[in-house]
Amino acid sequence: MDYYSAFPFYMGYQGYGQWAQPGIVQEDRILEDLEYLQQMYPTYARKYQGAVSSVVDKMDYEGSFIYDQYPDKLTMQRMVESVMAVIRTNEESVGELPQDPQAVAGSSMTDNTLTERAPWHEKEPWIRELVTVLMYNDILTRRRKSHKRNRYYQF
Repeated sequence: MDYYSAFPFYMGYQGYGQWAQPGIVQEDRILEDLEYLQQMYPTYARKYQGAVSSVVDKMDYEGSFIYDQYPDKLTMQRMVESVMAVIRTNEESVGELPQDPQAVAGSSMTDNTLTERAPWHEKEPWIRELVTVLMYNDILTRRRKSHKRNRYYQF
């Protein structure tokens, strides 16, 4: 069998049609994909992403610890604590509804409403984990953008 006539030569090598080299993706494309996927975050992730971005914006300057090769874990945890403080004040300013177990059990509310009505001490651990992941992701994205800007000036 003549394998060269079965399909064109360029179709046998994955990646040459779309990218310059197989397995290598342009950084611009990765960042575009990341921004698109962030738009599809679940409700709570989108809700807390703004608070995370505002705190990371304050730490985004030249020479910041977020651009260190190995950022300090304690400092990162303090950033998470500051985001948690912002989220808690935002939720307290909205106001909490009274917690009546019979009213909640007998009503036909959605799970999202029940989660919003949960007391802070019940939902604080998973919010902290979500905020930590969102913050690390935001810092990673900023580091990639910074690396892309500075790679032309390195000697």
